[in-house]
Amino acid sequence: MKRIFALLVSIFYIMIFTSVICAWYIFPNKGESISGYQSLSPGKFFMYYKWFCGDSAIFSLNRLTISTGDSDNYTEISNNYFDEFDYEPIVDLQLLKLLHNQNTFSIYDEGDAIFQVEHNDLYDNPPRDGYPQLLLTFPDGSTQTYTMHKNSVTNNIYTYSLSLGKGSYDYKYMTTNKHYEQGFYEISGHWHVTTKPYNFVKENPVSFVEVLPDNTYFSWTISTDETNDALSYELYIGLSPEKSKLRKFEANPETNSLSFTISKLNHKRKYYWYMVVKNKFGAMIETEMYSFITGGMVEKFYNAPNPFNPAKGVKTDFVFPMYQDGTAQITVYSEYGDKVWESESLFFSGNNSQTIRYDGKDNSGKMLYNGTYLAILTKKYSNKTETERCRILIIK
Repeated sequence: MKRIFALLVSIFYIMIFTSVICAWYIFPNKGESISGYQSLSPGKFFMYYKWFCGDSAIFSLNRLTISTGDSDNYTEISNNYFDEFDYEPIVDLQLLKLLHNQNTFSIYDEGDAIFQVEHNDLYDNPPRDGYPQLLLTFPDGSTQTYTMHKNSVTNNIYTYSLSLGKGSYDYKYMTTNKHYEQGFYEISGHWHVTTKPYNFVKENPVSFVEVLPDNTYFSWTISTDETNDALSYELYIGLSPEKSKLRKFEANPETNSLSFTISKLNHKRKYYWYMVVKNKFGAMIETEMYSFITGGMVEKFYNAPNPFNPAKGVKTDFVFPMYQDGTAQITVYSEYGDKVWESESLFFSGNNSQTIRYDGKDNSGKMLYNGTYLAILTKKYSNKTETERCRILIIK
C-alpha cells in the first residue's frame, strides 16, 4: 500500500507540472489497483511493425489500470482506450524521398538522365533485396523496370543513370521492406528530356546609339526545338558591369514575346543587362551581357537601328525632339519620290524626346524592297509647323 501511495504522489506532482488535469481514485480490489481519468487533447497515431506511435496527446484515456501483480518486480499497465471508438490505423510513413522536383527534366546533349531517390525508413529498416526500383514509361508507351544502385558515398541514396532520347517519360520509384505491411511505397512523376533554348540574338537597344530613357525598347530573336514551347524571360539590368550586381527587373516580358519596353530610366547613363530564358520544362540559358547608353533631349530627327531588316521582324524607331505640345507625323518616300508609308498624326507632350515605330512595310502591308528611303517628319505646334528629314536603309 505504501508503494501505491508513493506512486500516487509522484503522478500527482507530474500532472500539475505538465498542466494536465487528473482525477485518481483508490479502491480495494484483488491485487490492489489504481484507476483514473485523464483529460488530454486529441491526437492521431499509426501502427508500424509492432509499435503504436502517437504524435500528440490522446483524449478520454479512461480506466487506466496499474497492477502490482504477485511479484515485486512485475508491473502491468493496461487500458481499454481502443474500445471507445472505431479505430482505423493511420499509416503516414514515407519510405522514399525525392531528391529532385516531382516533374523534372534533363538536357538531351549534356549526358545521361540521373534518377535519384533517398531511402527514408523511419526505423532504419533496409529495403527488400532488389529495391528500390525505377519503373520507366517511354514516350511510345513501353515500360522498363530497373533496380537502383546504392550510392557509395551516402548509403541511403539510390541512383540509376540512363541515356534517353528526347521526349516525355513517366517514372515511378518503388520500395518495400519485410516490416512494411502496405505492399509497396511509390512516388511517381514526369521526366522530360529536352534541349535548351538557343541562338539568342539581341537587336535593341543598339549599343552605339543613345536611347531614350523614358521609353527604352528591347527586342531579340531566339530559337527552341520544343513543340508549342512557352519561353519565359527574366530581365536583369543595372549600372554595374558585373552580372552578380544586376537586379531582376520588377516586370518580365510576356511569354514567347520578342520585345519589351522599360520606361523611366535615368538620363545620360550606361546600362548593362542580360536575360535568363527558360523553356516550358525549365531548361534555361543565360545570355551574355549587353550595354547601352541613355541620352537626354535629342537634337535632331533620326532612326535606329539603321539599317534594319524587316524580313526578320526587326522594327526601327524614329526619334525626334518635341519642344512644345503638338502633333507629329512621318511620311516615307522611295528614292523615286513615291510615298510608300505615312503614320497617323499623333499628339505628343512638349519639352521631351519622342518616338514613332516603323515596321518597314507600306500602307498596304507589303514589305519594302532593299534600298534607301527618305523619311520626312512634320511637327505641328500651336503657332508653327516644322519639318525634318532623315534617310533610312532597308537590307534583307
